[in-house]
Amino acid sequence: MVFLKRIKVDILYDEELLKITGKASEPAIISDNLQFVQFLNFIFTSYPEIQVKFPPGSIGFLVDGKAPQALDTFKDGDKLEIMTFKQI
Repeated sequence: MVFLKRIKVDILYDEELLKITGKASEPAIISDNLQFVQFLNFIFTSYPEIQVKFPPGSIGFLVDGKAPQALDTFKDGDKLEIMTFKQI
């Protein structure tokens, strides 16, 4: 039997997302091969109001200060920052 390695990723929310999540940040324990797009699905499932309140293009993401690609995977200790943008 093969066991996946578990890693910790810290999720950081901006002030607008804090109003939805009730948290400025939270840790997540995930498998080390989880792709960014899969993790995003997990977050949006946990907080469905995010997608309702913020349409595509109004949310940005940084992993350790860099824009992630859909198929990027996480490393132990990564920090995922999620921020909102105001529509003009």
